[in-house]
Amino acid sequence: MEFRNIITFLCVAEIGSFTGAANQLGYVQSTVTIQIKQLEEELGTVLFDRIGKRIELTANGKSFMHYANQLVNISEQAKLIGKRPDKIEGSIRIGILESLLMWILSEKLPEYNKLLPLVKVQTRTSPADELFQMLKQNELDIVYFLGKKMHSTDFVCAWSEPVKIVFVSHPDNPFAHKKDVLLRELVDQPFILTENNGFYRNSLDEVAMQQGITIQPLFVIDNTSAIIKLLKKGLGISFLPEYAIKESIIKDELAIIDVKDCSIQFWSQLFYHKDKWLAPQMESFIELIKNKNCSS
Repeated sequence: MEFRNIITFLCVAEIGSFTGAANQLGYVQSTVTIQIKQLEEELGTVLFDRIGKRIELTANGKSFMHYANQLVNISEQAKLIGKRPDKIEGSIRIGILESLLMWILSEKLPEYNKLLPLVKVQTRTSPADELFQMLKQNELDIVYFLGKKMHSTDFVCAWSEPVKIVFVSHPDNPFAHKKDVLLRELVDQPFILTENNGFYRNSLDEVAMQQGITIQPLFVIDNTSAIIKLLKKGLGISFLPEYAIKESIIKDELAIIDVKDCSIQFWSQLFYHKDKWLAPQMESFIELIKNKNCSS
């Protein structure tokens, strides 16, 4: 079995196009077609359904993908024999939530680069369902996201940590100095919230609904850093992950409001595909995030 044919198969499966795979691999399209045909003849099965211009894996193609990934993983492991961390090359593709990129990952990238200076880091921010679809299609190596604690048969959870979602305002807001505030007391305050389908916005709306409350935000902004800037100017109250406002709290630029009847917790989690070899660049990234509290 030709190893290059396996690489071509994985590329076609990832991109969903013979032409796209040819462009990425530097082949003409006929070469890709021949290589896939050779592989299908050798395996005695059709690997792709060709429906017009659409290319989709068959059931046997999906089964073979598991073994193809294992073969590539073994090859990559063999290449690393005797290599020091600072000599490891390659890339790592990280799917991540915007706020985690801004307040967690951006702080850790210099340390990662110092450890693996030759490894290229690519990040992609998208909703969680899109990130996991890309992870499944091998378009990402790791997904780092915030949400409800998740368990999956397709993905390995390499790490998880609880994260509080808190009410926050400028320190001059009168609610910033009160204890045991009720959510109902905040209803008339000018709220600055994320978009309607944001998961912690949804959770806040659910809690409010259970109490017969409707929160009508003054601003809806799909950018956590922009919300924090407005809060620092004394404009309104928001509901954000604690890690995003930690530094501002320490500097007394913002204050957490003690709301006793709305306690919401999510989990920041790292996932990779179960068929994916945990390459050194991935393993180092996971360890870096696991140990982030040690240096913060």
